[in-house]
Order: sequence, then C-alpha cells, then structure tokens
Amino acid sequence: MSISVVELFRGAGGLTYGFEQAGLLVKAGYDIDPECRFPYEHNTGARFFLRDVQELEGADIAEHFFGSAITVLAGCAPCQPFSTYSRRYDDRQSKWLLMQEFARLVEESNPDIAFLENVLPLKFHPVFKKFTAHLARLNYFVKHYRVNCPDYGVPQSRKRLVLFASKFGEIGLFGPTHTP
Repeated sequence: MSISVVELFRGAGGLTYGFEQAGLLVKAGYDIDPECRFPYEHNTGARFFLRDVQELEGADIAEHFFGSAITVLAGCAPCQPFSTYSRRYDDRQSKWLLMQEFARLVEESNPDIAFLENVLPLKFHPVFKKFTAHLARLNYFVKHYRVNCPDYGVPQSRKRLVLFASKFGEIGLFGPTHTP
C-alpha cells in the first residue's frame, strides 16, 4: 500500500528520517530556512522546498499525493511561542498564526491523516483548541497524546505532544518500547 507524506516546518529532517525508517515515503518537506536544505536532502530521500507555509496552497501539497493510497500531512510548527522558556517574550503572536496556516493547509489539501508534534504546553493554549476544533469540523477523528521521549528510545529527557487526525477513525499510540 502506498503511503505518501508531505511535511511542513521541516528543519533538518529528524521527523522525515523517522518516517522513512518506518517505511513511509516522504515526498516533500517545506521550510523557510535555507540552511536546512543540505542536511535535509543529504540525510533523507525527500526533496526540500524553500517556501513559507503562509505562501503555500493546498494544491501545492496535494500534487505530491497523486497516486497514493493514503496521504499524510505532518508538521512540527515552531515551538517557541508555546515553550515555557520563551513565555517571557512578547513576539509569540506571529508564530501562533502558523498553527492556523497548518489547519488551512489540512483543509485545502485534504490528507487522510494529519500529524502534529510539538511541546507539551501547546495543548493548554487557545490556538491548539482552535486547531483541533477546525480538524474536527473537517470530519477528522482527532486524538492527542503526551509522549515521554525516553519511553520510545529517544535519548532526550523531555515530553512531547503528538496529535493524530484521521479520516479513518481514531489512531491509537502504541505503548512504550523502552524502559528508561
């Protein structure tokens, strides 16, 4: 079965690498940082596109999905506005808009599955509630989880927020694979 993934806010490609290790085909990664192109393309089989998500249209994403049985749009929007470290800064508002752009692109490109990974404090922010409500209005089954990274073999002592939105039904998260 052909599963195609397009990623937003790609950075150097850590998530892309994980998707590829799981056997998924990542067709494209979009980011605004030109310094990410080399590590992204060197360490993954995906193509890097230097584009701001605010300038993307759903059709740009959907063209990568052509011929795929299952389509996934994944994103890890910049976490700075939601992290506890940066709460002292007042310039978070502009980055909050990126969650709205992600929701817009889900609506326009209509993937079978949308995936989000971010810092845990995001789930307490109104922009997250708007994001999940938007996906629910689009008839996605939305479920999010608190993930303790060491429980899954990630050598970092931190917790992350992982969200799955699926048109097929609720997606469950499998249990821990490692004992810290």
